[in-house]
Amino acid sequence: MIPVILSLITAFFNATGKLFDWLNSQRLVDLGKTEQQLASLKGQVDAAHKSVQVRLAVERAFIVNPNSVSDNDGFKRPDGE
Repeated sequence: MIPVILSLITAFFNATGKLFDWLNSQRLVDLGKTEQQLASLKGQVDAAHKSVQVRLAVERAFIVNPNSVSDNDGFKRPDGE
């Protein structure tokens, strides 16, 4: 009787250990996905920051010298039409 109870307890602890190993593996997979998403978002934020800096630099350059930017891009209608 005691060997049967010990074998059941051993089986229970083995199953519990495997369950915890599986849960830990799932947590690590989720952690990896989160890190990948975070890196992607950081790249997007960096790109947006650079684009805002460029836009502000162009605005500043236009304010300093408005004649440096031509408003005729080749598609403008001639005056009087």
